[in-house]
Amino acid sequence: MWIIYTLAATLAVSMSDAMRKLGSTLQDPFQNNLVFQIGSVTTALILWLVFSRHFELQPTRGIVYALIGGSLIAVFTALLFKALAIGPGVSTVVPIIRVGGILLVGLFGVLFFQEKLTWSMALGGLLALGGVYLILSGK
Repeated sequence: MWIIYTLAATLAVSMSDAMRKLGSTLQDPFQNNLVFQIGSVTTALILWLVFSRHFELQPTRGIVYALIGGSLIAVFTALLFKALAIGPGVSTVVPIIRVGGILLVGLFGVLFFQEKLTWSMALGGLLALGGVYLILSGK
């Protein structure tokens, strides 16, 4: 079942990136980010109301980490709006950001969560870097 959610999330993030590009026409990336995050919070609230309506009142570290993660998404989105507004295009900017994110998450997994580094992970990282090189060399 996790693969269905993973594929749906992949579709959602790719569509979100396309919408970020279309929305990057405003001069102020922070205004773009504000509007984007309002849409995000509104959707999160609707999803919670429709599917959950459960609220845990006792504070946990998970809530703190979720707040920090949400804050980092806001910073990421503001920087992405700016990069899309001034950069070479969505087909260059987004793959570089996504590959960099994938490589850093893999590194964090190995360093902080004791996940095992495999040959296939290392080869995948090298191939991803090669893909970024090919994207950049064609521009």
